[in-house]
Amino acid sequence: MLGFALSIAILVVTQAILSGFETELKKRVLGLVPHITVHSRSGTMEVDDIEDRLDALSVEYRGSPEIESYVLLVVRSHNGLDGGSDQSRGRVEATRLIGIDPDKHARASALGLFVDAEEMSRLTPGSFQILLGRDKARELGVTKDDFITVGTMEPTLTLVGAIPRQKRFQVAGIVNTLTILDQETAYIHVEDAARLSRISNGITTYNLQIADPFEAKNLVRELVFRQDWSSSSYDVSTWLDRYGYLVDITVASRNMLVLIFSLMVAIAAFNLISTVVVFVNERKQDIAVLRTLGGGRLFIGSSFLITGFMTSSLGILFGCVIGVLLGIGLEAGLPVFTDLIGINLLQEYFLQTLSVEFVIADLLLVVIIGLSLSVLAALYPAWSAMKLDPAEILRRD
Repeated sequence: MLGFALSIAILVVTQAILSGFETELKKRVLGLVPHITVHSRSGTMEVDDIEDRLDALSVEYRGSPEIESYVLLVVRSHNGLDGGSDQSRGRVEATRLIGIDPDKHARASALGLFVDAEEMSRLTPGSFQILLGRDKARELGVTKDDFITVGTMEPTLTLVGAIPRQKRFQVAGIVNTLTILDQETAYIHVEDAARLSRISNGITTYNLQIADPFEAKNLVRELVFRQDWSSSSYDVSTWLDRYGYLVDITVASRNMLVLIFSLMVAIAAFNLISTVVVFVNERKQDIAVLRTLGGGRLFIGSSFLITGFMTSSLGILFGCVIGVLLGIGLEAGLPVFTDLIGINLLQEYFLQTLSVEFVIADLLLVVIIGLSLSVLAALYPAWSAMKLDPAEILRRD
């Protein structure tokens, strides 16, 4: 029973962790990243042209016009004008800078869930405010209201040569999604991005989200063939092109881990076979007496089958309880342990938080696996008990 309980508990916790990862993936990643991205090959494009093409398909979407570029974030050390702690002044980090319209982006993204509304409202035209990811802010050593310098990759040609374009921004807030996105993105207002990139009209990227992210490829197929975007100046991609591997890894990991830990349950079932076989051998005289008193073979076999079934059922029950308690303890205790040792054990993973979610369907799957293996394990001892000859046993004893 204890062997069953331990193996079932591990299987329950594994299922709960993977279910939590899937939920956080949909909430934090699919809510933040665009489901479909339309990028201009020529540099810029018109918002009205893109939206007219989308409206022609009669599809429900939430769009966000953006200007995207790769820049260097610099925390300067001269006179401390650019803020930041003493040890971090002079730090330089590369990032993907996204110019957004806060109102439209809030409708097309879950960014507002991970940053204060007051901080988001500071992104206004000409304010030169910037939202930094939590990890990027830590790397630079800056906090809210500090100043950083944003330098573009495209230099400006002057009489003295090529000079990188730079602009001083104030940190409006910190975006904390607890994902790898906190390391690679920063947000400013789209008009500030246009000034920084010297774009007089248009945008570089148009992102949109749809009700079902997994229908993104079908919508892109319609855009390419019905709107003839394949021969136009637009590149169309989906979130699956960049983050689809996460879904594949999650599904493969779930199937593989369920298989592996089901083998642990099978090992516990093998121990159950040994236990019931020993029990049959110890009760040979009782079996013989029951047979002489009129007990049939089916009665004898079902008795040992029920014994094994009840033993495994108690193990499954205790295992589910232990698994639930262990999962709750892991979710609550990991942040405490991380703070205690000062190391984030999940910092190398896409999601940097452990979420445990118990799904009824997963628990039912565990119960079905456990009961099926226990019944199969009890069949052989029950069959052995049915085949015992009472006359031979009583003659010897």
